[in-house]
Amino acid sequence: MSKLAKVGNILVGADNPVTIQTMYDRSLRNIDKNFKERMINLKLMGCDLIRFSFPNINEKELLEYVVKNTPMPVIADIHYDYRNALTAIECNVAAIRINPGNIGAWWKTVEIIKKASDYNCAVRIGLNSGSLPLGNNGTINTMVNSALEYIDGMEKMNFHNIIVSLKSSDEKETIEANKLFHKMSDYPIHLGLTEAGGVISSCIRSTWVLASLLTNHIGDTLRYSISGSIEDEVLAGAELLRMLGLRNKGIRLISCPTCGRNSFNTIEFLNSIYSELAVINKDITVAIMGCVVNGPGEAKNANLAVCGIGNKVYIYKDGSIITEIDKTDAKKQLLKQIEDY
Repeated sequence: MSKLAKVGNILVGADNPVTIQTMYDRSLRNIDKNFKERMINLKLMGCDLIRFSFPNINEKELLEYVVKNTPMPVIADIHYDYRNALTAIECNVAAIRINPGNIGAWWKTVEIIKKASDYNCAVRIGLNSGSLPLGNNGTINTMVNSALEYIDGMEKMNFHNIIVSLKSSDEKETIEANKLFHKMSDYPIHLGLTEAGGVISSCIRSTWVLASLLTNHIGDTLRYSISGSIEDEVLAGAELLRMLGLRNKGIRLISCPTCGRNSFNTIEFLNSIYSELAVINKDITVAIMGCVVNGPGEAKNANLAVCGIGNKVYIYKDGSIITEIDKTDAKKQLLKQIEDY
């Protein structure tokens, strides 16, 4: 079992549930009027923690706004200038991420840890294969040794609210680095495959890495790195944890991929309702089916289902048909049944 880290009101490590995080996809200067609503929706989708780049102390007021208006604990991502970390901590972020590859001389980290101790702020030691400290021991050993050196220095300052990440864009390096660190330390680990590509590439590559580690009881919090929407990052993380039996909230979705037998446009229907399903925090299975071959069987096995056959659409509840409706009413009726379930 890993040690415990406290990131705001979220407990990471020990026997606590694996948490999901993402990273805001804009600069603080480009926060728009929809920011609060977007943060609420991310939380409803399953996001537990969110990280923001903080490259300039002149953006202090913007970071303070973010901390006050985000329903999840906020993590500040710090590179190069240790003064940015000090300012971010003063803004009451729940955690900061520092990069041993570019934060500079150790005395700068000492100043960061002093401030973090005063503010009860967690620190993530974030190693990335693209910005490692100088060394010739190879990527895996450099990441692990750097993390252990920073941990040792922080422990000498009686600071223990630590999370570690060891990320590479190479799947095998990421797996082996985290396995090695896990053998040598019991601090909580943030998992992720960095720069993993678009939705398809990242979901395939990251899922293999994350599942390989989580099924071996390695990892306490995670992020999917997707060149796409941060909403997809959160939804991918939530789906993975549900699949592994590590999270039991959120809708498990079964839907027909369509074929020549299709008589109900499941793709169109799913697209019309998906954003609403994604923010429903109920532990239920919902099926959206569109043909006579597998539709009735899948519908009967789900908690709730829409099954379109010919010109008719049937709503199922716990294996039984409860109503026959016109397809134009299917979305409204399904959402009503989910609400009441």
